[in-house]
Order: sequence, then C-alpha cells, then structure tokens
Amino acid sequence: MSVSASIAIADNSIQMARNLSNISLILLSTMFLHGCEHHAESSEVARPPATKAGGASSVVLNQKAAELSGIKSSLILSEPGQAEIKTTGEIKAAEPNVFHISCMVTGRVIADKANLGDYIKAGQVLAQVQNPEVTKVAGDFMHQLHQNEVEQKQAQAKLTLAEKTLERVTQLNKEGIAPQKDVLMAQNTRDMIVIELQGLKEHVVHINSETRALLKQYGVQLSEAEDIRHMPTSSPLRSPKAGVIIEKTITLGDVVDTTKPLYVVADLSTVWLDINVFDKDIGKVQIGQIANFKSDSLPGRIITGHVSYIQPQAGDNKTFVARAILPNPKALLKPGMFGQVDIVTKNLSRGAYVPDSALQQYNNESFVFLDRGNGNYQKRKIILGQRIMDGYLVKSGLEVGERVVTSGALTLKAEMLKSSFGESE
Repeated sequence: MSVSASIAIADNSIQMARNLSNISLILLSTMFLHGCEHHAESSEVARPPATKAGGASSVVLNQKAAELSGIKSSLILSEPGQAEIKTTGEIKAAEPNVFHISCMVTGRVIADKANLGDYIKAGQVLAQVQNPEVTKVAGDFMHQLHQNEVEQKQAQAKLTLAEKTLERVTQLNKEGIAPQKDVLMAQNTRDMIVIELQGLKEHVVHINSETRALLKQYGVQLSEAEDIRHMPTSSPLRSPKAGVIIEKTITLGDVVDTTKPLYVVADLSTVWLDINVFDKDIGKVQIGQIANFKSDSLPGRIITGHVSYIQPQAGDNKTFVARAILPNPKALLKPGMFGQVDIVTKNLSRGAYVPDSALQQYNNESFVFLDRGNGNYQKRKIILGQRIMDGYLVKSGLEVGERVVTSGALTLKAEMLKSSFGESE
C-alpha cells in the first residue's frame, strides 16, 4: 500500500471518530433534558397508591401546583342560619283595626261629607241622617220643660200666698187674736211650698241631662253652652276612630236603616299580609319568622314584618295562608295590593353544611377532599341530607370544623382518577 493511501485512510478514521463524538454529545444532551423534564413533572404531582383504610384516596401537590390549580379550602361550618321561601301575598286591612259605622234609625241622608279613600279623624262627622227619634226626644223635652215652667209658676203663686198668710197670722198672734198653732201651721205651709219650688227648679237640670244623654245615643252632641231647645232634628254619623274609608254604601238622598253599615273605616297604621304557602313549604313556616314584601306599586321598597298566624288547613286552591303584620306609618300599603314575598325560614336540624363547589360525584358516590395541610388532600365519602340554598346538609362522613377544598376540587378529582387508572394498568 502506498504512503498516500495510508494517509487517506487515517484521515477518514479521524473524521468518523469526530462524527461519533458529536452524535454522542447530542444523545447525552437529549437524555439530560428529558431527565430534567421528567424530574420537574415528578416534583409537581406525586401519585401515591390509594390507601385501603376506609377506601380513601389522596393527592399530593406542591404549593406552586396548588396555586396554579386555584385550590382553596375552607372550614366546614354548621348549616346557614336562614333560607328563603319565595311566594306571593296580598295586603289586607287588619280586622281588629276595621270598624263599621251604621245608622241607629231609619231615615234619609240629608248631608254626605266623606268620600271613599278619605282619611278621617276620630269624632269627624261623615253624614247627617233625618232622625224621627231625635224629633221625638226634642218634643218630649219641650213638653216636660213647658210643664215644669207651669208648675213653677203655680208653686211661686202659692208661695206668695203662703208668705202673706204667715205675715197676717203672725200679726194677729201678736195682737192676741190668733193662737200660736195657727202661726206654726202657716210657717209649715210656706216651707212645704218652698221645697216644692226648689224641686221643680232642680227637675229642669235633670230634664236637660236626660235629654242630652238620649241625644248622644243618636250621635247628637251638644256643648253646655248650646241651648238644648234649639237641638237639630237629624243624627250625625261620626267616626269613632281615625282611619281611611275603605267602603261606602250611601249617597245624598238615600233612605238608610240599621241593617247594614254605611261606612267601613280602617286604621291602616299596620296591615295584614296574607301569604300563599304551598304544601311542600308549610312545614318550614313558623310564627315569628321574617317576611319581606315587594310590590311593583312600590318600586325599590321592601317592607318587613313577622309571621303572626298560619292557617291550620288548606284552602280551596290547595294552598295555605300565613299572615304577617306589616308596619304602614305612611299608608303606602293599600288593601288589595299584590306582590312578592320572601319568608326567611330557619331549619331545626343543626349539622355540617357543604357547598356545591366542594361536592364531587363519581360511581354513585358523593365525596369531598379534606385539606390535611402541606399539599396533602384526602378524599372523604359523605352522605348528603337536605338541600339548603347552594349546598347540602351532611348526614354522615363530615364534621363541623374540618377543612374542605371548596375551590379546585375538580382538579384533585382528575388527579385522583389518573392515579387510579395508572395503578390499574
């Protein structure tokens, strides 16, 4: 072999060695990078095998992974203190504050002074009705008064005569003509007439008092300064209390009697709210609960009262009625007003309460993830109870005071399932 050929072979060998060295460096670099990536993934999530005790599974995350996954936990508290029943209701006048005004006799309306919806004061005259009974009382009074005046004049005349007789007999007695007994008899006669006259004057006072009392029964009220001889012959219809006229059945000229009320007046400072309650909710409603009323007639306003009555049986439409008392100082609430009602209910049972955000479902199981600290999360199977607002009461499996994942629980569920699938392979 020539020297030139040997040199060429040597050059080729050196070139091949260089190429192999480059390939080895590339492979080593690739393996190193792959190993780093694998190490990073392993440091983020470790998937230990499911523990056998209680059938629970756990997931471990480092702090950074937990933050990226948005995992947050909260202490389990007792159930919310209140929930709401949403329904409808109607404003009504409170029956104890409603009174009816009727006429005590049959007569014709000669004055109508009040209209439907008017606010009236206690003692205000609403109408005047011709009253034959008042006319009769007036006639009897005038007759008794005239008779008394005649009797007083007669007694006064007798008294004048008796005084003159006593004066004459006393003079005769001094002259020795008339005995002392005649003087005594004359004095006695005069004294008896004085007593009779005083009685007749006092009887006038009794006649006035009796007549005023009778007139008051028919609504006619006269002051002491008013002369009773000029009494009216009609009866005024007065309101016994202040309130609003919610019903009116008379007009000027009507002939009315005692059989039906002419005005219905209601004190609307407080009103009733009759609430429709369905059968499924009646067990949650209790006396004293808060009821909030909203109506399109009062935009932006919420009137709050308390339940004071629950109907013991359903009505014709198969619903119950609960009643709340609402304050109405400005009379904004009108009888017949309709609106939405929210009854704030309280549940009798007290226990752990889990929100929907913490609850997970798989294979007909309900479970949550307990936060054990340091990135350790453990699955806990629970049995759900009554649904309240945005969550459930827990019958078993969870205690008040335990810390549960309430945000990011779906991520933990996915990690747990991937771990389980990997072990099964």
